[in-house]
Amino acid sequence: MVTLIVTAGLLKPAISNERLADTSFKGLWELGFGTVTFQSLILSSVPTNGGLVLPIFVANSPQILLSFLYLAYNDLFTSMLLGREWISYAKQRKPLRVTLPKGKQRSTYSLQLPYSYGIPLVIFSGILHWLVSQSIFLARITVFDSLNREDKRYSVSTCGYSSIAIISVIFVSTIALLAGNAIGFRKYPAGMPLAGSNSAAISAACHAPAEDKDASVLPLMWGVVSTKDNIGHCCFTSMEVTTPVVGEMYAGLGASRQVD
Repeated sequence: MVTLIVTAGLLKPAISNERLADTSFKGLWELGFGTVTFQSLILSSVPTNGGLVLPIFVANSPQILLSFLYLAYNDLFTSMLLGREWISYAKQRKPLRVTLPKGKQRSTYSLQLPYSYGIPLVIFSGILHWLVSQSIFLARITVFDSLNREDKRYSVSTCGYSSIAIISVIFVSTIALLAGNAIGFRKYPAGMPLAGSNSAAISAACHAPAEDKDASVLPLMWGVVSTKDNIGHCCFTSMEVTTPVVGEMYAGLGASRQVD
């Protein structure tokens, strides 16, 4: 949303530039991506007779915003997929996923997320970074006199922009925003209480039976392992488990919970 607001705010003055002879989509497309032309130079907001430091900073500052947006999306998907991974142990027996696997344990994902999510996210991020680099960029125009010497009075160091690239950023950002919202509407399957990253809830689900000593390096499943005084105990274990029954009481760590 932040990217859409910023780019939409930049698009209006870019298209209303008086130096643009043709503001139709075809005319903007012909100007190209990242092409330095007189019509696409920023001659008022950035000093043009200075060095390269300020124009480079202005041209690359949006990349910082995109990097933070990638981290925010990565954190969002990590939280959602953490819950899905947690609940999946109530449906399927499988080993733990850890940084340094032992026994039958699995290694973590190279991109932190499952590849079906991590790879598209990296691709979208790369496309957006490239499109933004073509939306506003360094423009250096050097003027030489008749003796082939640089005339610094007329040489220009500024930033240029591409309206068609800005439109493309809005289009790709809209797709990313809609995709994120669509994935957020997906529901978790029933069968196991959500724990998120709550260490107390995770600890309560990890109290396996005393005889299950090597559970951490074996395929695990979450379910009912024992019942005492009509209160069942659910945990991760490599032993056989049964599915919790709606209406029965089950305990975690010193407390009971009724399955709705």
